[in-house]
Amino acid sequence: MNLMKMIRPFFATVIAGIEVDHKLCSIAVNFYRRGQLLETQIKEFKTNPGELPIQAVRYIKKIRAKNPFTYVSTLSYSITQGVINSDKEEDFQKHGVNCNEIVYKRFDNNWSVYVPNEGVAETKKRFLKLGADFVISPFMILYRLAKDTFQDSCKLYVLFQRSNMTLIVTKQDAGVLFGGYYVLESEIDLGLSVVKHSLSEDEDDIRKTDIESDLQNELSSIENVVDLESESSNDDELIKVLKNDEGDEGSHEDDEESSKGDDLDDFSRINTAAKFIQSALNEFYSNELYNSEFINQIVIFNPHDIAQETLQQIQQITMLEVQILSCDISKELANLGYESYKFFESKGQV
Repeated sequence: MNLMKMIRPFFATVIAGIEVDHKLCSIAVNFYRRGQLLETQIKEFKTNPGELPIQAVRYIKKIRAKNPFTYVSTLSYSITQGVINSDKEEDFQKHGVNCNEIVYKRFDNNWSVYVPNEGVAETKKRFLKLGADFVISPFMILYRLAKDTFQDSCKLYVLFQRSNMTLIVTKQDAGVLFGGYYVLESEIDLGLSVVKHSLSEDEDDIRKTDIESDLQNELSSIENVVDLESESSNDDELIKVLKNDEGDEGSHEDDEESSKGDDLDDFSRINTAAKFIQSALNEFYSNELYNSEFINQIVIFNPHDIAQETLQQIQQITMLEVQILSCDISKELANLGYESYKFFESKGQV
């Protein structure tokens, strides 16, 4: 008997759902034994945009050292992935998609998602240090999140990440009528480079004024400082206090700068996203490929707690009612990863 099969019953099946979005890596790790979920661990790591952080690699490798049957489930980030309202290969060609160049999955209600072979390879390359066992389409994540809210009327569903935006149009028992995947990060970077440069010049002027004011205040308060020569025994303590004050100010300034940057980024994201949404609606209504129906509501899934007031701007721009729901993509990736594992296990491929 194969050694792996012999030891298999003694170890849990572990699925790590990993989402890398903008400057955050979110991880949900599910531990299963005999088909039952035993435990879920949640971790977050800061990172550079789009990069898998080394801390996340170490964390998963530590789990894998104790649980050799550990698998990684993550999103596809291919800009040419998509969804069509059909499960027939000839219909892929109508959408300009060559079935020989993609990996696709069919679903009930006659719809399919697809990811280019190159897109799968890109994702696996990004996760080269860990391995990517299951590459999940964001359309599958969005459909899974939305299915409990389906009604007889059409709605536009949006998975709003900071780097990307996925959307589908669907209703009860209709599959996916239309879908689109959009990259937000590059559009935002181009727009913000000019805005932030302008703001930084204004802030420099303000800082110069503040420095002059602070200097005057310091000079006027010198007479209130104790005679340090007579208090030499307290030098070390005074230095510590001053250092702590400086450190606290630096920390607060960093937090404030980060918060301002995030707010500015999110504001730009909304404007960019709204343009994409309007373009998608025009495509859905005007293109004969789609069985278009009137859309009366936009449902936004908000995994990273972008301010609701900011997201509500989409309602003002599109003139459609907007509903905002929270979600956790890494948990959905872990759950879908386990479903994929069970599918391949039934075929003897894991």
